[in-house]
Amino acid sequence: MSSSRQQYIETYAEYAMLQMKRYGIPASVTLAQGIIESANGQSTLSRTANNHFGVKGTFNGEYVLANDDKPNEKFKKYDNVGQSYEDHSKVLMADRYQKYVKNLSPEDYRGWAKGIKAGGYATSSNYVNTICSVIESNDLQKYDK
Repeated sequence: MSSSRQQYIETYAEYAMLQMKRYGIPASVTLAQGIIESANGQSTLSRTANNHFGVKGTFNGEYVLANDDKPNEKFKKYDNVGQSYEDHSKVLMADRYQKYVKNLSPEDYRGWAKGIKAGGYATSSNYVNTICSVIESNDLQKYDK
């Protein structure tokens, strides 16, 4: 495991566990998504906007422009990383995801990854395997207990 990944996990595991307590989303899934989406906290979006999950739109009217599916898309700009984690959880509480995960335990990270994919969170056909691989190779499932 890279030192930047280890540092990311050590820094943000508490954020992920807090979200699990509030919403029932596995901390391992939240951490793995943060690791991937923010490139271990090193992406431009995470460094300039505290946006660790690539959430588009505005947050309290704040945003940054970045190229994604289209040029100059608005991505939410947060005051701090905690807001990014909280907002990400609220995204996953939407009906489009909840219809697939509402009866799953926070310890069922694989089921959650499948449900989130089914709800349209990611377009990559390898999304479930990627998330689960990051979880298992970094022992993130221990944060779901």
